[in-house]
Amino acid sequence: MLKNSPAFLVVSWALLFADSPALLASENVEIEFVGTARIPGDARDLSGDAALLENGEPRNRLGGFSALDYSDSQHVFAALSDRGPDDGAVGYPCRVQLFEIAIRPGNAVPVEATNTRTVFFSDSHGLRFTGSSAMIAATNTVSHRFDPEGFRFGPDKSMFVADEYGPVLIQFSAEGKELKRFELPDHLVVANPDADKKKENLANTSGRASNRGMECLAMSSDGTKLVGLMQSALIQDGERTKDGVIHGRNCRLVEIEISTGQLREFVYQMDSVEHGNSEILAYGPEEYLVLERDSLAGKKAGYRKLVHVTLAGATDIAGMKKLPSGNLPQEISPLNRTVFLDFLDPQWKLAGATMPEKIEGLTFGPMLNDGRRCLLVSTDNDFESANDSLIWVFAVKMLSSR
Repeated sequence: MLKNSPAFLVVSWALLFADSPALLASENVEIEFVGTARIPGDARDLSGDAALLENGEPRNRLGGFSALDYSDSQHVFAALSDRGPDDGAVGYPCRVQLFEIAIRPGNAVPVEATNTRTVFFSDSHGLRFTGSSAMIAATNTVSHRFDPEGFRFGPDKSMFVADEYGPVLIQFSAEGKELKRFELPDHLVVANPDADKKKENLANTSGRASNRGMECLAMSSDGTKLVGLMQSALIQDGERTKDGVIHGRNCRLVEIEISTGQLREFVYQMDSVEHGNSEILAYGPEEYLVLERDSLAGKKAGYRKLVHVTLAGATDIAGMKKLPSGNLPQEISPLNRTVFLDFLDPQWKLAGATMPEKIEGLTFGPMLNDGRRCLLVSTDNDFESANDSLIWVFAVKMLSSR
């Protein structure tokens, strides 16, 4: 349910991983589904921008959420809208939506979401970023085409956003103005960007596959590092199908120290080459949850899981420009993975005809009064007016500690 004005106070809590034991793997936690907030597909945001896009759709439609995060210090949630309707075909001004989400287990309406603010993204001079795939920069200039897919709040009210086009990783102010760009490894980036996805894949021999860039972004539990995970294998790390699609299991995870830019890189192995990674979330010191899924909807959906991974014991592959598409050589250890939560498990009552295709946002939220911790998951409705955006809320209870 969407409220039109703020009416509920979200419970505050302190997320102090360093001073508290991390949550363990799924067998050591108890998980309960609390409920769903529904944001109508035809709802409007608070931008005040009532103009129409090239396809006749309103620019202020509220939806397309590709990431979700919670700031304890600000008591606010952020739902990141991606590049807009029609898969990059229109000049959608990129933005993030701020929300208040009331979570009340056991109530008739257990979860309610209220849009409280809309923030546009712009460069340091105030020029806004656009989702148009055709907005490719000329030589030696900064591109303003932007497909924001990963989002995390900074400790100083700033915002970190991962862009899928580049990939590019940018720190923005609370007002949405660019503050800093982080240097990413060259082997993630394509040399010949193109507005056409098929042409772009064919024109490049390395870098991210088209529309399969840095989909996922986490901040480490101590707040000192950003962790970006690619949606799928890089071009040079996979194999091309007869249709030119890149298939591979080995995805790159890049860890960046915020203060120095120092990099480490690791391998996350997907369960299938047909899958993609939608989000990553800090779970404890050097531990993360990865949202991996197939691209099917409704009763056809066969895989959408949260996978617990740890960097401990994994091989740092920084500087390694090419990986095999299948099995890794013995000297490379990927991230160790354990299934944490299966969204298709019948106990959640989410599987079936209404299962959305795109589950993309993931964040821990406030602590409930009974000491359980909220885990929120959001869907991307592709700005379709007939499809609601959903926010699922789970309550997580620790059963043991290390």
